[in-house]
Amino acid sequence: MWIALFTMMRLGPSLAYAIASIFVLSIPLLESHPSSAFAWWLYMTILPVMREPIYLLLAVPGIGIWSATVLLMLASIFGIRVAMQPQRHRRSGFIHAHIALIATGLTMVRGAVAQAGLSEFALPQFQRGDWSFLPLSQPLGPFLFISVFLACICSHLTVIKRAISAG
Repeated sequence: MWIALFTMMRLGPSLAYAIASIFVLSIPLLESHPSSAFAWWLYMTILPVMREPIYLLLAVPGIGIWSATVLLMLASIFGIRVAMQPQRHRRSGFIHAHIALIATGLTMVRGAVAQAGLSEFALPQFQRGDWSFLPLSQPLGPFLFISVFLACICSHLTVIKRAISAG
């Protein structure tokens, strides 16, 4: 029971990478079918959660949509292997989970400071921003962040357990 629960928790980063690859694939889908309701729904559902990390990834020279998709799919598949054999891939699992945590955390932090500043105190009547694009306004954002955070906790527990048993 506990092994299955911890395995599910360790799959959080793979879920994050898989959702990111779906978001990257939704961009050419939307480009080729701009009148498709499904393409718009897919793009707009994942946009608040994956906007920042994917746009940062696509800003790297030489990384296009297709190479980003392959990279994210490989990271997701690698994460499944790491989740199934955590004792064999301790360091890789630690790094894999924390990169996903940084990416999802970046989105959460950017969403939290979207309209920060003194203008809200001076002119509160003009603060009518569209908060629906924030990652916290949809359940996908917090769910993804919590699942990746739990995977990081699992990787820390594995490192602590190994340090205790070695000492």
